[in-house]
Amino acid sequence: MKPLAAAPPLPFYLSAAHGGRLCLYHAPAAHGPCLGGLVYVAPFAEEMNRSRRMAALQAQALARQGVGVLLIDLYGCGDSAGELAEASWAVWRDDIGLAIDWLQQRTHAPVGLWGLRLGALLALEVARLRAADLGLLLLWNPLADAQAYMTQFLRLQLAAGMGSASGPAANSVAALRAQLQQGQLLEVGGYELNGALVASIDGLQATAPPAGLPLHWLELVRDPALPLAPASARLAQAWSVTPQTVTGPAFWSTPEVTTCPALIEASCAWVRTTLEHAHAHGL
Repeated sequence: MKPLAAAPPLPFYLSAAHGGRLCLYHAPAAHGPCLGGLVYVAPFAEEMNRSRRMAALQAQALARQGVGVLLIDLYGCGDSAGELAEASWAVWRDDIGLAIDWLQQRTHAPVGLWGLRLGALLALEVARLRAADLGLLLLWNPLADAQAYMTQFLRLQLAAGMGSASGPAANSVAALRAQLQQGQLLEVGGYELNGALVASIDGLQATAPPAGLPLHWLELVRDPALPLAPASARLAQAWSVTPQTVTGPAFWSTPEVTTCPALIEASCAWVRTTLEHAHAHGL
């Protein structure tokens, strides 16, 4: 059957604390049933920008299948109000909550969260707080160790030789974290960070998702013959979840724009099956 045509995305600013949040809404294809909706929770810093093409393609594909998708730039990110130096994990959590409310009012159907990398951990946290309001949770390559991820991010500044502290200790991630703890702002790869946000990310734990909430973990890998990375394998064991692996490039880290059609296809298949099951059982 030929897929239904989807309308161009609707751009708007969602009212929130400290200014609007830029959103793009991909409405379900016209002349077909609305199965539900998804709020996309983007990854961190430059990974967000490098993932925009994949996020747009996935949203378009889901919209053609009758799923409304809301893409949101969180506070201090992209074209939303504020600066990253002013952002906090709590404000981002509230932003996702507002996005859920908006999408529920728009679709009048089950709404879920779709998170990538650090965005997957934010989606998980919101899901634990609002499990009763959600119908599904789709995770793409969730971070298994947020502190290790932030350490890797801070090393970008060391590699660029941009540390502001003096003496030998300036050449360590510990020294950069000390600057942040002292209230200094730190620019890493063009992104200005505050200590509270970094501390929040450092303290994240990828604890198990809420019981009963349909969950699908898609792990993009370069070589399906290789085992999962040790940290991801430990997380899968802790959650008692077997990730579905998809072969393709890590599009969030490549300088050039890259995509993975297989990941889009796998996501569409699971989301549609899950929402159709919910409709069939009146959930």
